[in-house]
Amino acid sequence: MSKFINWKSNWLSGNFQLFADGVQKGMITFETWKSNAESMLEDKNYQFVNEGFWQSSTKVIDRKTGGVVAVITYDSWKSKALISLNTGEQYEWKSTGIWKSQWTVSNYKDAHIMYTSGNNSGAISSDTDNNLLIIAGLFIKQVYHKRAVLIIACIVPIISTSTLRHH
Repeated sequence: MSKFINWKSNWLSGNFQLFADGVQKGMITFETWKSNAESMLEDKNYQFVNEGFWQSSTKVIDRKTGGVVAVITYDSWKSKALISLNTGEQYEWKSTGIWKSQWTVSNYKDAHIMYTSGNNSGAISSDTDNNLLIIAGLFIKQVYHKRAVLIIACIVPIISTSTLRHH
């Protein structure tokens, strides 16, 4: 079954709204100053809770049962992540576009989700109806985006200070 979802995001907060056929079907809401998030898509409601230094992993909790349904682990050097479901299935998230405007979630067998982004909006094309995987793909993108912003925020003052000292 193919699913087509459009999304819009608020650049400042990083929150997402998800639409199918022009009707809002879901959202992802991030905590201020953290990458933890609450999400909902159709009848599924998940909480994403980051753990470890530099948020090296994320537990995904089903809000209806309170159980952990997946763990996301990040490969910070390659902009990749592994989504491990509690069923034992594993899916890889990776960036495929040169400008980080395209990415995929796939098990390289029967589930493949493609994401594209433009200016604070984009589209999702999925051949699986697993809402957890669809939401996780956007969540991971935002985690890497927040990391990039943090790195830039730390590096720019250092470069500016060292440049000013040499003049």
